[in-house]
Amino acid sequence: MAQNRNEVCSANYLHKKLDIPHQYLRQLLTKLSKSGFIHSSRGRNGGFVFSKEISQIYIADIIDSVEGLESFNKCILGFTDCPFDVKCSMHDFWEKTRGSIINELKTTSLADLILRK
Repeated sequence: MAQNRNEVCSANYLHKKLDIPHQYLRQLLTKLSKSGFIHSSRGRNGGFVFSKEISQIYIADIIDSVEGLESFNKCILGFTDCPFDVKCSMHDFWEKTRGSIINELKTTSLADLILRK
């Protein structure tokens, strides 16, 4: 969609092109639509188009609207609690890496991804 941002894409087209299960794709499209990233139109020539410029749509915003960014706040080793007085062996590494990843996601737009191709 981002490569042809003015073209209306049907859910069926996206399903075939991206090889994403139809039901899961519908959930994603609904969440992206409710978040204001895409607009849907019904009917014979209906489908999905971007609601705003792709240079203003950041990867972190998409992840947050679809899955949430909470997974980045979890312990990389799977511990449920992080007692700061007894940090796990990966704590400092993950804290630094997590910050770098989140910063990259917050500053990378869909337009940036197309330019990197």
